[in-house]
Amino acid sequence: MRWILPLMFLAAAAPQPSAVRVTVRLLDVRPEKGGVLHVGLHREPGAAFPGPAPSGNQQSVVTGSEATLLFEVPPGTYAVAVHHDANVNGKMDTNLLGIPKEGYGVSNDPRPRFRAPRFDEARVIVSRDTVLVIRLAY
Repeated sequence: MRWILPLMFLAAAAPQPSAVRVTVRLLDVRPEKGGVLHVGLHREPGAAFPGPAPSGNQQSVVTGSEATLLFEVPPGTYAVAVHHDANVNGKMDTNLLGIPKEGYGVSNDPRPRFRAPRFDEARVIVSRDTVLVIRLAY
């Protein structure tokens, strides 16, 4: 007896977009402190996280308790780091123990104690337009 295998048609995979929008929505900003919000979009883990990002940096003048920034990037894995530079000196001010004196936040809102958040705790896989909500901590 001969077996005839049915032909199976595989659905073509939807083409992956060359660029997606990552909207970063910041909450709990303290406008009374003034200053600038620095937002870094990191594509890979590295010594720079959560500092300035080679994948993309934007800044926004603080005008209210919320802010929204938009990035257009290729699909991939990212982590976002935010710093509220209240005195506009271009760096995160810390106390003698290294604890931030200015507002900060990262994607996924991890709140580790006694250290900065790590890339793996903040990473987000972006395959389509995405909105990330980050609450700043002070």
